[in-house]
Formats: sequence, C-alpha cells, structure tokens
Amino acid sequence: MKKMLLGILVILLSAQSFAEQMTQKLTQDEYNRKIQEYTDQVNATKLILDEPNTTTDSKQQKQAFCSRLEAYQKISMISKENIQLDTANMMFVIANNFLERQKQSLKASGMTKEVFCSFNAK
Repeated sequence: MKKMLLGILVILLSAQSFAEQMTQKLTQDEYNRKIQEYTDQVNATKLILDEPNTTTDSKQQKQAFCSRLEAYQKISMISKENIQLDTANMMFVIANNFLERQKQSLKASGMTKEVFCSFNAK
C-alpha cells in the first residue's frame, strides 16, 4: 500500500512539474513586451474591421478578425499564467470579455471560431 501511495505521489509531482514548465512565467518587462506585441496585432486589424468605409474584401476581413481573436487569446493566456504581475488581472478580464462576446456572436450565427478561422491552419 505504501509503495502504491508513493508511486501516486511521484506521478502527481511529475505532472505538477510538467504543468509548471508548460506555463509561461514572465518578468514584468517580458509581460509588458508581449502585451504590446499582441496589442499591436489587434491595432493592425482596426483599419480593416473598425473603419466604416473600408474597401477590404471579405477574405481580408476574415483574416483580420481571426488575427484579432488570436491576439486576445494570447493576451488571456499569458495574463492568466502571470496573474501576479501588474495589469495582468485587468488584461485577463478584458481579453476574456472580448472572447466571450465573439464566441456568443459566432454561436448565434451557427459557427465556431475553429471552423470560422480554419483557413489559418492551412
């Protein structure tokens, strides 16, 4: 019985160690640089998605929308993994609010992000 419990403990500690290695713990400066990178990615989509008189086609709009989704997903992920850093909690909430609104919008149209943005995988 002791050997079995010891074995389970070793497995759990190994899994925890692996999970910790898979998270991206950043310094405040690294986090700020990543957030700026993803914010720049979002801002690059504004001319295509947010301007009322845009002359872009539907393919460009779709690519921009999926790029914006990807940026918010990355913001959410690194903010959650580094929640102890300045602004991480706020950025996590902002990103998840955006992602949830988009998920609901896609769902209402009978779509998912994975299907809508599947061209990115090709």
